[in-house]
Amino acid sequence: MLNALFPFIYITTLIVLLVQAFRMMRLGDVDQSNPSTDMPRRVDRTGLLTTHPELLDQDGVITDEELLVVRFQDFDQPEATSA
Repeated sequence: MLNALFPFIYITTLIVLLVQAFRMMRLGDVDQSNPSTDMPRRVDRTGLLTTHPELLDQDGVITDEELLVVRFQDFDQPEATSA
């Protein structure tokens, strides 16, 4: 009995996954089709601009102090020398 259902379940799952993949690709094209809008390309699911809490001071305002940046070199690129 299970051997008879396996091809049906397999093909049904394949069709559902293909439909979902095409829907996701179509949604990605819709976002890039209208670049003249004032909204950012990536929108949070809430529709609001998300700010990391580490960037806020105790009053909830974005801090003006310098931030520490760590960059890892690629092994393929030579190290930059300061002159």
